Amino acid sequence: MSDRPADPLACPTCGDPLSFEILDDEKFLVAWSCVNCGLVRTTEPT
Repeated sequence: MSDRPADPLACPTCGDPLSFEILDDEKFLVAWSCVNCGLVRTTEPT
């Protein structure tokens, strides 16, 4: 197990870089996607 935290800009599935798109700047809603494996995640502060 690694002592370093996972890279937040790398895909947790395949390790490729993630790209992001701001969906709603008032709510700080962001979509993160991986071009290689197709993983899509959205983040929104609570």
